[in-house]
Amino acid sequence: MNLQFKIISLLFSLWVLCSCTPQLNSTFSQHIYIWQRVWNSEHAQALAQSKADFSVLRVLGLQLHQAKVGPVWTQAKVDLPLLSADGRAVQLVVRLDGQLKHLPKAVLQQQLLTLLQLWQQQGVKVTQLELDYDCASSQLGAYALWIKELRQVLPQTLALSITALPDWLGKPGWSELQQQIDELTLQVHSVISPEQGLFQPELAKGWAQQLAAKAQKPFYIAVPSYHSALLKQEQGWLVESEQALQSQSERQELWLDALAVQGFSLWLKQQDWPLLQGLAWFRLPLPSDKRSWSYSQLQAVSSGKTLTADLKLSLHGEAPQFELVAENHGFV
Repeated sequence: MNLQFKIISLLFSLWVLCSCTPQLNSTFSQHIYIWQRVWNSEHAQALAQSKADFSVLRVLGLQLHQAKVGPVWTQAKVDLPLLSADGRAVQLVVRLDGQLKHLPKAVLQQQLLTLLQLWQQQGVKVTQLELDYDCASSQLGAYALWIKELRQVLPQTLALSITALPDWLGKPGWSELQQQIDELTLQVHSVISPEQGLFQPELAKGWAQQLAAKAQKPFYIAVPSYHSALLKQEQGWLVESEQALQSQSERQELWLDALAVQGFSLWLKQQDWPLLQGLAWFRLPLPSDKRSWSYSQLQAVSSGKTLTADLKLSLHGEAPQFELVAENHGFV
């Protein structure tokens, strides 16, 4: 009886342990944005590194920017043979400036269909079109109607998704907007005033919970893997991100807390939300991208590795001049 009691006690302890341990979502997928407007020789290594960690590539292909002279179209110079050889599913991202007075129709349709045909002819596996437009929350209904018209000229086999902002959640037109798309991605970085930082995990959790409660379509959460800076201007602060700005103005660095981002991503994986599909990381790092995490750090954070600092100090040179070298071999 004593042996049986010990066995039962052991089994009960194991059951309690399994019941209390958070279960991670096994279907949770991770995507990566490629946001460089001009591809270079560094992309080959970056793609090869990322292949085991990120299942889908979200590639900036076309941008409409509001300049002083008016709307300006920019087509990203993507290495299509390299992208095709990679073999992963690709989402073609179209970035539309939130300052645009009117969304384009015929011109966008022509540009988009031409670009889509070019990518497909080069063997790129385009499975989805993603619209990245910071629409004013008061215009969500008009945005929904605009997307409805756009869908009529797109191939029926091409899924359509949007990047959504936390300010849209629950606003008039939000439900109608969801009805026009197949999928959405909620951006939780760089969506509050720059002085408050890039990413606030508690705010991000609240936004994710709000979306999960009212989501009508499958959704992803977009999280950051980059730093930025603020440049002092007469009218306020100017944000410097992936593209360096030539300025002698006062610069205030905005550093991203890797532990906070990883904690948020692990928390998301534990949520039992049927429509939650995974994370979309912004952005794929290149060695020349000085404001992005290194790939080793991105991989460590996204895969849930323990984040530790590993600082090595060494002394070089001869008296009376020495050089003290500090090397960080860790992930924070």
